[in-house]
Amino acid sequence: MATCARCGGDSFAAGAMMSAVRTSFRPQDSKFLTLETGDVMTKAMMCRSCGVIEIVGDVNKLRRLTSEPDDKTERFAAKPEHDADAERYPKAVNE
Repeated sequence: MATCARCGGDSFAAGAMMSAVRTSFRPQDSKFLTLETGDVMTKAMMCRSCGVIEIVGDVNKLRRLTSEPDDKTERFAAKPEHDADAERYPKAVNE
């Protein structure tokens, strides 16, 4: 069972962050055009003991928005002829 990072409580209320509409996350480093919105929906949990709110996003959608093009999306990706910045700023690799 999950515990609160702030107080150690183990009772939570599920919900969503709301303003005029439901709050979502838009990744800054989306790599290519997709056929879906660029918003990653979020959900929230509030600790019933201390009130801290934890916001959790859809990691599967984030992966789809920030990954390299695959067979289904390759035709939508821009193909630059020559990118001088790519030589000056090589793509980071997580090892």
